[in-house]
Amino acid sequence: MSIKVPERQLIMQNSENTKLRKLPLQGTPNFRDFGGYPAAGGEAVKWGYLFRSGQLSALSDQDVELVGALELDLVFDFRRVDEQHQEPSKLPESSPPRVVSVPITPGSNASFFDQTDTDRVAMFDFMVDINRDFAEAQTATYARMFKEILDVGDARLLVHCAAGKDRTGFAAAIILLALGVPRELVMHDYMLTAEYFSPHLEIDRLRRKYQMELEAEAILPMLEVHEDYLSAALNSIESRYSSIESYLSEELGVGGAEQAELRGRYLD
Repeated sequence: MSIKVPERQLIMQNSENTKLRKLPLQGTPNFRDFGGYPAAGGEAVKWGYLFRSGQLSALSDQDVELVGALELDLVFDFRRVDEQHQEPSKLPESSPPRVVSVPITPGSNASFFDQTDTDRVAMFDFMVDINRDFAEAQTATYARMFKEILDVGDARLLVHCAAGKDRTGFAAAIILLALGVPRELVMHDYMLTAEYFSPHLEIDRLRRKYQMELEAEAILPMLEVHEDYLSAALNSIESRYSSIESYLSEELGVGGAEQAELRGRYLD
């Protein structure tokens, strides 16, 4: 059934009593709106402007039509360049969003998987380190994301990677934090991936992707979502800066004026 533009209003009018935060796409299970959260000044993040997801290469025709109905302006792809080429995104051909390639290697570091003795604990620790790295070593990439957002007035945007949980999870987290959403709600949004994404269904795909021979139990932490992962990034920020606002300003180029601009656009 064709999804008409007016139906977009139904998609966007989410509330605590609906399950429409997760959009019903067949080809990517973790596509969701991360609006609606209480934020700075007693306002709330707008619905229908900020989205997050995993890969977009397996979207059905109906999925593509639904994505078109969202009227996205920007799509940020955090996958490595080779990932982007191997599994190109499917996006609307009519009035397509501008795709911004912002590749991040952590989360896709194949050299780690050459270790045949890797177990669940080692993989878990590896994922904690990766998430810490987002905050400490990937600031130029996330700074570019904010610059691109600020360059387009009232942009409707999607941030995504392969699974939509790590590289994307940190992107969504710092956007929400810049809007004044409390850390506990940022973590709540991050952990929703555990409801929408099934690690066991992705094991074979990951084995093929990295040509790994690890046991399933050792692979699972890479596909799971844990509070410890995002906490590693946020704790690193809190240990090195007086506030999230200082981190945003000093590392990501999002100072007071930029934060005010973002809040003016995305809060109501």
